[in-house]
Amino acid sequence: MFDFSVRLREDAHLLSLLSHYARLGSEDRTVWQDRLMQMDGAAPERLTVLHGELIAFDAIEQNTGGARLLPDGTLSMCYRITRHGLGAFRCLHGIEAVEESSEPKEPAPSRLGRKKLGRIEASGAAASE
Repeated sequence: MFDFSVRLREDAHLLSLLSHYARLGSEDRTVWQDRLMQMDGAAPERLTVLHGELIAFDAIEQNTGGARLLPDGTLSMCYRITRHGLGAFRCLHGIEAVEESSEPKEPAPSRLGRKKLGRIEASGAAASE
């Protein structure tokens, strides 16, 4: 099994690509970002492989149906960082993660409990008389 943090330490381009999307998504990771089309030292084919690896490790997700090809060749609204990817980035850079709460902001109204019906055992019924 592959360890994502090990892969990031081994491959500077992979870490750089994750860092790119982490910086863009640090304010609001739910916003779709344009695809990074060029990276120093990485051929376009290699950049495609790196994007695929980040997807495979659940570090970024792809907006397959919503991406748009711009006239300059950029794919807009193509990727965004996942919670896992942002967590891995923060961990490698020693940034304390702020947990996103999955609890509702307002407490749910309390539900009325159902009265529990149980069997009265013969010995219990006799003891209570």
